[in-house]
Amino acid sequence: MRLALELSQREATIAVGHEQKVATRPVSMGGRQEQDVLWPMIEDATQEVGGKPSDLSEVIVNAGPGGFTGIRTAIATAAMLGRLGAQVLALPAHLAVAEASLEGQGDDASIILAVKNHRAWVGTVHWENGLWTTSGAPKDLELKTFFAEQSPARIVADEHLPEEFQSVCEIIPLRTSASALLQRLMKDPSRTALDALRPIYPRVPEAVRLWEERHPNL
Repeated sequence: MRLALELSQREATIAVGHEQKVATRPVSMGGRQEQDVLWPMIEDATQEVGGKPSDLSEVIVNAGPGGFTGIRTAIATAAMLGRLGAQVLALPAHLAVAEASLEGQGDDASIILAVKNHRAWVGTVHWENGLWTTSGAPKDLELKTFFAEQSPARIVADEHLPEEFQSVCEIIPLRTSASALLQRLMKDPSRTALDALRPIYPRVPEAVRLWEERHPNL
């Protein structure tokens, strides 16, 4: 039985697959989280496909960048299931977004995430052996420099892309999907070691940056 955790956005989803059955559930990651809403959804979805959470043998998770709470929750859940015996695949967000937003066997595309102050986390993907694959390491980049140097033919981006870049190339709306992650898990033989399972942040968290500015000699 397989579990996909796509909690990187406010409108989050999970999906559980078993044989030919798939059960999906929306999970709200916004606002105050005063009680556990994720695990009851996982339990309910596993029951729908004819099993229970202890039957989960494979887990795929969008490891970020994305919403702070959602990414941390997803990684913690995947790590717990991994320690209980499940195999885990932590997929970087640009690959997770490519799976949900792009048609297979298409042209290369750059995935633009975590836009802030005209900077963004940018990862470029290409189609190889039936999977979207990374072309070079994703980086935190100045958007003006990225567009000037790379001249991308098409990008995947959300509504936070600055207006000045919205007409320079083909723009595909950014989507995420636990069901798309589940399909990736079934095709992708790679797995992530538990000691390498951690959230991916686009840049140093603001609280850490401020602390380092106030304590430069530590």
